[in-house]
Amino acid sequence: MQMGVGYGAVGVQAATVILGASLLLIWQERNVAVAAFFGGAVAVANALFLIWCMRAGAQRPVQEARQELAWLVRFSMERFLMVALLIVAGLGWLKLMPVPLLIGFVLGQLTLVFSTIFSGIEKQ
Repeated sequence: MQMGVGYGAVGVQAATVILGASLLLIWQERNVAVAAFFGGAVAVANALFLIWCMRAGAQRPVQEARQELAWLVRFSMERFLMVALLIVAGLGWLKLMPVPLLIGFVLGQLTLVFSTIFSGIEKQ
């Protein structure tokens, strides 16, 4: 059985981000909705990069454990750096509201986690 994040889970994540931002647009001011959407979009970008790296790693020839661990650490650091730079860009360059942006990111990440868990449970 193959474990991991798939495009279906990312689709659920993206739909949740769009729905959440749309609801915020109705209930809150536009700035809140835009910041939350941006945070959720960062989470979606993170998930897509995760899928890309997982697929690239699966195509690599198997190496020693030490080399595999080094690749995993590098890949994790790249994802962390990408997310950090996007969040800094949203807060600094775009001047988005920090709390909605971070809440959007966290909810986007949680949506990915739960949709991946539930899709794994359904397959069993």
